[in-house]
Amino acid sequence: MKLGVIISSLLGLPLLYELVAQGVIARVAVPHTPSYPDESIQIAQAVSTLGVPLTWLHRQTLRTDLLAWLGPDPLDAVLVFTLPWRIPATVLSIPRQGFLNVHLAPLPAYRGPEPLFWLLRNGETAGAVTIHRMDANFDTGPVLLTVPVPIAPKDTHGLHRAKLAQYAVVAAHQLLTRLWSGIPLEFDAQDDMSARYWPRAGLADVCVDWEETAVRIDQLVKAVNPWNRGALTTFRGQCLRLLGVTPRPETTPALPGTIVWATPQQGLGVACGQGQIVQLDMVSLPEGYFSGTQLAGLGLQVGEVLTSFQADAVLSG
Repeated sequence: MKLGVIISSLLGLPLLYELVAQGVIARVAVPHTPSYPDESIQIAQAVSTLGVPLTWLHRQTLRTDLLAWLGPDPLDAVLVFTLPWRIPATVLSIPRQGFLNVHLAPLPAYRGPEPLFWLLRNGETAGAVTIHRMDANFDTGPVLLTVPVPIAPKDTHGLHRAKLAQYAVVAAHQLLTRLWSGIPLEFDAQDDMSARYWPRAGLADVCVDWEETAVRIDQLVKAVNPWNRGALTTFRGQCLRLLGVTPRPETTPALPGTIVWATPQQGLGVACGQGQIVQLDMVSLPEGYFSGTQLAGLGLQVGEVLTSFQADAVLSG
């Protein structure tokens, strides 16, 4: 059995190493992505140490590049780990078992290019590594297998990504077991009634709305740590990024966004929706990273207000 692997994310390296150790990788392709050149180069350098042929793919010549890459000898399947481009339909049927995509979220509920943010933002208790056969559309092909990945209460975007990288190895083992069995792969069609496509998070999605509850603000903060360097709010005219918060049991009549306590012992407590309070545990300012207690020691006063993030604060944040 011989597989090809297309990989454009460092998260896929543990899976790639495992497949190489199993002796099933015939060749590897890496998309040339100018938007993320460092990651592409790191992946290519890692592949170069594994003793398997490496090919670069380019968006403008993707079909030609893929046909040349697939041409030398037949592959049983191509495993794809976060290819950012649509594969031409005429190419998808060339490998015996097709192109199998590794999607880092449950399908069909979390289709889209960046489902991890939305999983955490929505307070889900589990994600998944899903392997499905690729078709003409993104994330719509029938599902071969799903490996659930738990999301612990304190998991951030970064922690969940690390888990996904390891659970992808588990999914690869299950895939190899099915391929080695010689039994035709069985796929389950996705239920379009429960499908939802989630776009990449935009600026509005990563800003704190102090009218939200403490739990919802906590979910946002975990969803943007570390990839956005925190959830955005404004204080004294500059950008403040929240990297860690804790919902508190106390309540307050103060308006949302108001600092209700600020001491070196307790740190900072801020009013939010429904009279709730969220404690600021870790924040980022232009001057550096601070714990809530450190920030309180800088002279923040009870009654001061954290306000909605202003787009022009990006330049100073």
